[in-house]
Amino acid sequence: MKLAGELADQRAQLAKDERALVVERAEADRKRAELLEKAVDKENFSVAQRIKFLQEAGQLEEEITAKEVEAAKTKLAIQQQQNTLSESSAEDLEAEANLQAEVIRLEQARLTKQKEVTGQIIAFKAEAKAQSDAEANARKAEQAAEQAQQDAELKVAQDKEKARLDAIKAIQDNFEKAREDE
Repeated sequence: MKLAGELADQRAQLAKDERALVVERAEADRKRAELLEKAVDKENFSVAQRIKFLQEAGQLEEEITAKEVEAAKTKLAIQQQQNTLSESSAEDLEAEANLQAEVIRLEQARLTKQKEVTGQIIAFKAEAKAQSDAEANARKAEQAAEQAQQDAELKVAQDKEKARLDAIKAIQDNFEKAREDE
């Protein structure tokens, strides 16, 4: 009888916790949706910020799902204890099996959402790397163009200097030749 009373108290507490969890899940879903919306906003946020939003959304989902899994496990434990108190009916055993399936389903959903967020983070990191590589290539191309311009200007200056020296040499040669002819 004492165990039956404890189980009734646990069920009452669980029912209260589950009601609070329904509201907490709704709030978490809203916040997660806001974070995911920001995560895809390329116009207003950098890749690093968008990755952070995804990580926050993933963490939020992880936390709320962990609470849901814990509540489902508690509910399962209560059902299992209830089934040990007396002869379990087919309905009791089916309820226990359904609760076990719910725990598995919640854990699988958590893993699926985790995988989605991880995939998005990987894609954003690849995007950031591609953007960084493109910027680096643009800088290299700009530097190469500047170097080519400097090289061209140097070549023009060298050609002018050579032409000036050649002109001086020609004047000197003419002067020497004129001197010899005298």
